[in-house]
Amino acid sequence: MAKKKSKEELDIDDGLDMGEESESTGGNKLLNILIVLIVIIIWLAIFALLIKMNVGGIGSMLRPYLKNIPGINMILPDATDEEVSEESGGKYKSLSEAIDRINELEAQLEQYQNSDSADSSTIAELQAEVARLKTFEENAQYYQDLKDRFDQEVVYADNAPDIENYKQWYESIDSDNAAKLYQQVVQDLQESQKVKDWAEAYAKMDADKAAAILEEMTGDTNLVSKILNCMTSKKRAAVLAEMDPVYAAKLTKITYP
Repeated sequence: MAKKKSKEELDIDDGLDMGEESESTGGNKLLNILIVLIVIIIWLAIFALLIKMNVGGIGSMLRPYLKNIPGINMILPDATDEEVSEESGGKYKSLSEAIDRINELEAQLEQYQNSDSADSSTIAELQAEVARLKTFEENAQYYQDLKDRFDQEVVYADNAPDIENYKQWYESIDSDNAAKLYQQVVQDLQESQKVKDWAEAYAKMDADKAAAILEEMTGDTNLVSKILNCMTSKKRAAVLAEMDPVYAAKLTKITYP
């Protein structure tokens, strides 16, 4: 016949059971916390990956808000040319604004380099931005120098410039921006050379014969006036003297309005 447990023994057994139950409950809580943390980390990693890959344009959308936050901005996708232009050089309306921004970035760069907690990636980004803006500064200064030289040598020259000066000017600037103007200048030069060739040919003729041919070109008096203008004053006077006085007067008025 089994011996009954005393009250003290029963209390000890109950205490042991409660301890085991408490340990089990504490372990379950810790496990649950770890699972929640892992799930959160996984979701954050997925969200960061979506931003980095710019899925649905989410990276570009968040860029204005995260680009200046150290560490977090590393999950942003690479900026497009339009974004880079908008964020830096493209927003500067003058050379002085770009220079001020360069000085500001150089000061930040020096501060980071002298700091014990300097972030190499941040320093690299600042160095790249300074280099890019300096290129903008150099280009802007280059075009300003060209403009100043153009003003001095062409616009404010004592004598009116020959069209060849404009051709050299257009060749010196960016071909994409000046393509249409350059094409027009070359065309004008070619036409001008043709007129000079015709003027030389007519100048070799007798004045009466040259006048007779030019008088037949009544439908293009502008061309006739250009041809006459390319002749020497003596030869031009001789040809005009052989023409009908009314037509000669009309040509004179076109040539010297």
